[in-house]
Amino acid sequence: MGQLLERAIRRTGLKITDIAVALNVSRRTIYNWFTLEIIDESIMDKISNVIKHDFSLVERKATIISLKTDESPPLKDDAYWKDKYINLLERYSELIKGS
Repeated sequence: MGQLLERAIRRTGLKITDIAVALNVSRRTIYNWFTLEIIDESIMDKISNVIKHDFSLVERKATIISLKTDESPPLKDDAYWKDKYINLLERYSELIKGS
């Protein structure tokens, strides 16, 4: 939930300081919320009112997705990420050569 909150706040373009003032909390408190897995519903409602974002829609989508899949997606192994990194480096090198 913290990551979801951070993404929503960053997309608004509002300053963390302004949001903190509107919520009557410190900036540090907001940054701490970004690290939480679960945030109290009343806090999310207050934030929602300040940043004009409806988190309930996201919760409904997440519930629907979790109902559709019984197991979590497989994690990518180290080889996958290594290959992806090398591919990106090669593409970047090609872009540089073309300029």
